Amino acid sequence: MRWLAVPMLTAVVLAGGDITEAIKKDRTALQGTWKVTASEQFGEKVPPEDIADLFLIFKGDAIHIKEGGKTEEKFGFLLDPSKKPKEIDLTIKFGPKRGQVDRAVYEISGDTARICIQTDKDAPRPRDFASRAGTKTWLVVLQRTKD
Repeated sequence: MRWLAVPMLTAVVLAGGDITEAIKKDRTALQGTWKVTASEQFGEKVPPEDIADLFLIFKGDAIHIKEGGKTEEKFGFLLDPSKKPKEIDLTIKFGPKRGQVDRAVYEISGDTARICIQTDKDAPRPRDFASRAGTKTWLVVLQRTKD
């Protein structure tokens, strides 16, 4: 039975390395400035004029919000690309919800990304990329900018 433990331990270590590489890959892919091109909040489309000057800047493990020429760090983030859909946890860094972790899912496709965030701390993580009426989900569609 001891001979079986070595290959199993090796498989666990290799799987851990795979997830670490997947996290690094997605974290690197997110770095930089992204324009919010569409958004839905609680099942309703956000008017285009409300997102006209809205950008998310991924820098390290932080997300900064740029709006109206002002940039502030608003969230920390942790990725889990091993899940389907891929998961991201967003830790709020400001205001009365400081420290709350909003659960979300994400996808990156070239210079486009989507994030669907559950803002109700007691509700389950979204399983798709939709914001429905009666929920506290927020869908954000992003387009990478050329810095």
